[in-house]
Amino acid sequence: MTQEQNPQQQQQVREAADLAAHFDVTVEQARELPFAEGQTLIWAEAFKLDSWLILMQPSDNPQQPEPFFGNVDGQGWAFLFTDPMHAQVFARNNQLMTPGGQVLIAKMQVDPMINWLQEIEKSGLYGVRFNEGEQGWFSPISNLREMQEYVEQK
Repeated sequence: MTQEQNPQQQQQVREAADLAAHFDVTVEQARELPFAEGQTLIWAEAFKLDSWLILMQPSDNPQQPEPFFGNVDGQGWAFLFTDPMHAQVFARNNQLMTPGGQVLIAKMQVDPMINWLQEIEKSGLYGVRFNEGEQGWFSPISNLREMQEYVEQK
């Protein structure tokens, strides 16, 4: 590693930590509001992002990992993240790493991600779970565009 890369990597880690903290604080603020206002706050912040992250699970072919979809209460869910820190924690807690311990994360711009999710919804995927855990939130895929339009009008 060159000394030039080290400060760059440190900056990336700081930015990821700041973004994770921002969303944790936003969720805490939302809990203090009436439900609809809180949801508007959280989703407004999520839709401001350029892209969302999805975990990739290792497959039999290491060159072709697959998106991680899970089952909660009998429904299929995509586990999405606002930042690498939340994704890393979830992946490590759920053993979604390569044999070498690496966490694979794919990044997709928000609009193409929603389009992709809507296509997969036709095959039975129910919803999205963001930053799964204590600071997480979720929605059926069928509500994503409507929520996006709603918060962008505010």
